[in-house]
Amino acid sequence: MKLVIVETPAQAKILTDALGDGWRVEPCDGFVRDLPTDKLGIDVDDDFRPTFAVVPGKGNLVRRLMKAIRESEAVYAATPPTLAGEAMAWQALALSPDAKDKPIYRVTLPALTPDTIRAAFATPRPLDIHLVEAEVTHRIINRVIGWSVSAGVRKAVGVKMALTHNGMVALRLVAAHEARIAAQPPETRWHASVTFERDGTSFTAQVLNGKGAPLALRNAEQAAQLETLLKQGMFWVDGTGQALKAHPAPDALTPPMLIELAERDLALSPERVLTLVETLYEAGWITHPDSTPLTEVSTAAQAYIRREFGMDYAVPDVVVSSGIAPTDISRVPEDLPSDGAALYSLVWKYFIAAHMPPAQERIMAARILVGSTAGNSYPLELRATAKLLYADGWRRILPSTVKDEVLPFLRQGDELHPAQIAVDVVSSDATSGYTAASLIRALAQLGTDEDTVVRAFDTLCAAEAVVVADGKLALTESGVVLAAYLTSTFNELTSPNYAAELITEINRIAAGERSRIDVLHAFWSRFGAALRPTSSPSPLTVGEHKPVVLRPAEEV
Repeated sequence: MKLVIVETPAQAKILTDALGDGWRVEPCDGFVRDLPTDKLGIDVDDDFRPTFAVVPGKGNLVRRLMKAIRESEAVYAATPPTLAGEAMAWQALALSPDAKDKPIYRVTLPALTPDTIRAAFATPRPLDIHLVEAEVTHRIINRVIGWSVSAGVRKAVGVKMALTHNGMVALRLVAAHEARIAAQPPETRWHASVTFERDGTSFTAQVLNGKGAPLALRNAEQAAQLETLLKQGMFWVDGTGQALKAHPAPDALTPPMLIELAERDLALSPERVLTLVETLYEAGWITHPDSTPLTEVSTAAQAYIRREFGMDYAVPDVVVSSGIAPTDISRVPEDLPSDGAALYSLVWKYFIAAHMPPAQERIMAARILVGSTAGNSYPLELRATAKLLYADGWRRILPSTVKDEVLPFLRQGDELHPAQIAVDVVSSDATSGYTAASLIRALAQLGTDEDTVVRAFDTLCAAEAVVVADGKLALTESGVVLAAYLTSTFNELTSPNYAAELITEINRIAAGERSRIDVLHAFWSRFGAALRPTSSPSPLTVGEHKPVVLRPAEEV
């Protein structure tokens, strides 16, 4: 009997059905072993030696896994295709003394469909210790930062909060964004436009300065003078033109893009989006967010486009190499009668659109002058533009909400008569605040995975350091105090720049370019004086088992 270890019971059922006889599939329900919850669990003086313990409440699960490993002829780890997934399998196997005597294979599943599952199990690979080392290194650094900084926060600020490194960076981002907004108060200016009617068509031209740049009216007196000038003047066409503008097809949706679209269009929280993504993946409807879309799905998308829209919409040799993809193009959004239908619709439509040609707009423009008499213009010009969809391309699947516009037929020298002159005061608001989704995208751009970011965000909200008001994030009083403390005491450590730098180092470990020990010692030489954890605790019973002390590089 061959054993397969997966993450969830739902995945276990799917693989059991797909693999058939001769296979036993067991879920590990995430990490079965981790650093202890009530101690640092890291001996800084012994090359950052971690002490791992069975996660509380998972004793029975561990015993079941150990029995399954002992009775198996080979073990296949089919945990998520991520660094965490690699370490998740390693942590489970490290608890079993029988694992060393078994063939161990790693299988990554970009999709949970029968064909994909069978293909993946036909080409397994060894467990990659570099990926494990990378994840364990990241875990150690996060624990040292979180443990030490949280202790400092409790002592200096009086805030009891289990801070994570990502939570600290998120708080700093929100604080910096609020500071930028406060430093840019709303600016009051005046905007002038003239509406004309010709041949039954109404169109509006914006009033600009003589160089074609926006007007710089700063007070009501200047605005009133301009309005008088426009009312007394005559208008004529100085020239017209038109051009085509191409809008390339969008990319397939990555998790941060999907989270932001779902927040904007579907009013779904980031946590809800990730839950639905996991559900759709386990149902076999979409690929794993951290995997590469299947080549055969791109081929099927091109065939679908040719069949449904015609050859003009087909772009040959386009293979989408990133983003979430449907596993079966023939499953259109209407086929999914569940809460995930709207989310799947976004994934499906953007993936199809990514294989289509650019959308093209015809942009028509007219330059209009105003003066006391024809040919004697003021140092002003007016510009009227209209956009008309010329070739819909990918817009066939993702229509625009913007309506087409047209200008009437105009010739140079034509006199125009204003139907309305408007000079309005406009307050240009400062930069908008973060939403939950845009904050997650900002953190994801540093290289952090979305699950980790969402958990960090939820922690900040639960601790009332951040609140959501009118859809925007705002720091509470305690959040302001906490952000100020992080900036003054741990400025570099909690900066976005260091967060991105750390992810780069972790990726280098994963690629085999850096060692765990080198990265940890470099981290400590840089920040150890500020962090100064007390000491590494002795092994402590957590849950139903004593911890197992094991270096990440030891053989499983």
